[in-house]
Amino acid sequence: MDPGNTLESPRGAYKIVEKLGEEGFGKAYLTEYTAENASNSEQVALKKIALHGMDEKEKEECEEEAKLMKRISESSTNQHIVKYLDSFMTPSHDSLFIAMDYCSRGDLNSKIEENISSKEKFDSEIVYDYIYQIADGINELHVKYNIVHRDLKPANILIALENGKEVLKISDFGLVKVIDSLSNNPNQNPIHTPLYMAPEPNFDHYQSSVDIWTIGIIFYELCIVPKKLKEDEMEDLREKDTTWLNKMIARDKSKRMSADQVCDEARSRGKPF
Repeated sequence: MDPGNTLESPRGAYKIVEKLGEEGFGKAYLTEYTAENASNSEQVALKKIALHGMDEKEKEECEEEAKLMKRISESSTNQHIVKYLDSFMTPSHDSLFIAMDYCSRGDLNSKIEENISSKEKFDSEIVYDYIYQIADGINELHVKYNIVHRDLKPANILIALENGKEVLKISDFGLVKVIDSLSNNPNQNPIHTPLYMAPEPNFDHYQSSVDIWTIGIIFYELCIVPKKLKEDEMEDLREKDTTWLNKMIARDKSKRMSADQVCDEARSRGKPF
């Protein structure tokens, strides 16, 4: 899709402004959204997910999951969960579009890459603040909605600026069927990022402890910037006894902290947020 192209949904029209990025899940665009019978537009992020290789039943299940994400967004008051606004399929049912709030500061992965390039460390206060915000959003998903993210990583932790403060927001939650279907498609680029995946077998990846593991890896990654986290260093990391970190990345998943406990620990270690 190119700038100037327009997509129609039952709720309104999305005019493409620019491409924001691309990853395993698909492509994201900044759009100008105009609701039906409205004269004013607003900036909205639109994600396009190609559904190649799925049968009609799987596509319908993916669409239902997208609608569930919107209902969760509408009922949640947690500022660390991105707000989903709309979802729709192309007439040919080969792509799913999900509209969400536009987060003007990009994502955490881009933030990490910027600091690596500039050889700048993250202040410890910022690290604990970021981890608190991530864990707070994940705790809402785990406790209130019984949802395990399963694909948490810096690239789907978005950053908005609200009242002069960076606010982190969890995106791509609730897309279990999309993740499974695309991951099982041999023609699809890898969906999961091995660097952030918990070591337990796939059938255990529906348990909340897998998200805690990922929060631990993100914490470590933030701590070592401007050094870049590499896969070949992970085994050494997993063997280290690093107290709080080890409570998040314990090989025995039953010994990992809950998201709520991570929040409490981040608060006690960092300055008041």
